[in-house]
Amino acid sequence: MRTDNVRMFFTADTHFGHRLMALQRGHAPGAGSRDDVTLEQVRAHDEDIVASWNSVVSAEDVVWHLGDLTLKHTAEIADILCRLNGRIRLVLGNHDRAHPHFRERAIAAQQELLRTGIEYVCTAARVTIPGGSSGRIPVMLSHFPYRDPDGDDRQFRAWQLEASDDWLLHGHTHSHAAVDADLPRQIHVGWDAWQRPVSEAQILRSIRSA
Repeated sequence: MRTDNVRMFFTADTHFGHRLMALQRGHAPGAGSRDDVTLEQVRAHDEDIVASWNSVVSAEDVVWHLGDLTLKHTAEIADILCRLNGRIRLVLGNHDRAHPHFRERAIAAQQELLRTGIEYVCTAARVTIPGGSSGRIPVMLSHFPYRDPDGDDRQFRAWQLEASDDWLLHGHTHSHAAVDADLPRQIHVGWDAWQRPVSEAQILRSIRSA
């Protein structure tokens, strides 16, 4: 049961242990490609995320991570997960080994996530945040933006939610912007846009300013 002192945060696309993300996020100066990124630079990328995460999230808070936690096996980043504040609930992304599109291999990966301390695993969810005339506003959670019937990218169409009147929080795009005019009623909560988990209050401000 949720209590008043428990806050909810949202994030996506941490990509722990990912050389390409360390390169693109500026942690590998001088590297010409991801093959040039050193292990120390990847660790610096990961430690930067841990520090930023823990600067806003407390131990009792709930963090909805909207996918692409890591490309690695969960056990390989167990030391990182145990140092992240909050109770983590994972909405699976296309790079997460536990996503159903990995078929039978996903089952063992889901079990590994739960053993490593992830509280909950799913491919989509619906929660409410404080605000609105009724006191709370429903929001959908998915790694992917709403399905675009005219879009060209069909690779993950089966896992995209149909557009609805509910606001959607998502990751996947790696955009540096939280809101895109081409994606109505959607807020990108990925690490590249915020560099930290996003609070309910910040989501509400984004909704009200849209």
